[in-house]
Amino acid sequence: MVKYWTIEGINDLTGKVTNKLNFLSVSSMYVGVIMGAGFASGRESWQFFGVFGDKAYLGVIIAGIMFALLGLMVSYLAISKDTQDMGKIISFIDNKYISEAIGYFMAVFLYTTIVSMSAAGGSFLYQEFGISKAIGGGIIAILVAVTVLGDFERISGVLKYIVPVLFAVVVFISIIVIFMPIKESGATSGFKPSVLAPNWLIAALIFVAYNIIGTVPIDASASINAKSKKHAYVGSVLGGLMLGVMTFVLVLALQKDMAFTDSLDLPMLGYSLRVSTVANVIYGVVLYAAIYSAATSTFYGFTTKIPDRDWKKYVIIIAIVCGFVLSLLGFKNVVAYLYPCEGYFGLLMIGMIVINFIKEIGKNHGKHQEDK
Repeated sequence: MVKYWTIEGINDLTGKVTNKLNFLSVSSMYVGVIMGAGFASGRESWQFFGVFGDKAYLGVIIAGIMFALLGLMVSYLAISKDTQDMGKIISFIDNKYISEAIGYFMAVFLYTTIVSMSAAGGSFLYQEFGISKAIGGGIIAILVAVTVLGDFERISGVLKYIVPVLFAVVVFISIIVIFMPIKESGATSGFKPSVLAPNWLIAALIFVAYNIIGTVPIDASASINAKSKKHAYVGSVLGGLMLGVMTFVLVLALQKDMAFTDSLDLPMLGYSLRVSTVANVIYGVVLYAAIYSAATSTFYGFTTKIPDRDWKKYVIIIAIVCGFVLSLLGFKNVVAYLYPCEGYFGLLMIGMIVINFIKEIGKNHGKHQEDK
């Protein structure tokens, strides 16, 4: 049978999507968006949770629950409305112009991912090998360009295989660190949180809020391409819970030597070296893959708002190059200042998603009653 490519997968001439995702693939897509450099390296878990000591775990529990619930809401809205358009999923007002405006505004925030992940790629090679940050960031930018210039099928094909491996390695190394006899090398309290996330509750909400911006387009696309509603919903909830578990073990590991953690751009990379050289190499590969997966999946969301014209690929390339140049500001600064700013915007988006979800449930319930 003749087949052709679309952004939603491989279709046959009947228009039926033939390459569907199961719940594990959906959860991998969800986790892959968030599990980038900040997450896998421990930088975000430290900045938004670890610095608050024992209160960190209250924040982690709240974050895990929110990730699961919001993933479910986005999945439900995407399937119910049969769309992956960010504006339609977020906006509870049935107005074309408002939905479009929200979608494009979201795209601007999604674009910053190429900045933060390129910065992370640069920090990685510099911390590990002393290589110029421009080279590490440039490699990430090139990999993202090659992947995103393909289609959703290429992106999902990559993430559904590498994300489970990334998850397993991050959790495994974190557990080893947790049970290692590590002595504190300095202060055990008094670490300064970001001025934009000053306490554990605000920090937890901000953490979820800025991350959820990137999950909307990819979770929606994955849900639409799932084998069934059940696979879509279970996959989204599972992805959120996986993120909660991973954050929990990361914070436990990062608080083993708080002064050491606070001193590094990529703290878990430093801890992996304390485990062994082999662990450090493995974690390094995983971290770089996580940077690539998050950059690719989130930047894909940005590209969905670019008109599908002959010049689209040139816009994508120019956008990636500009993002790479901005990334030279440094990853630590991105996490401390850019992420919290995005988080406050994300809180507004979360509120709108919740309202839209409640409204859509009411609408569908009304239709169900009428059908009876």
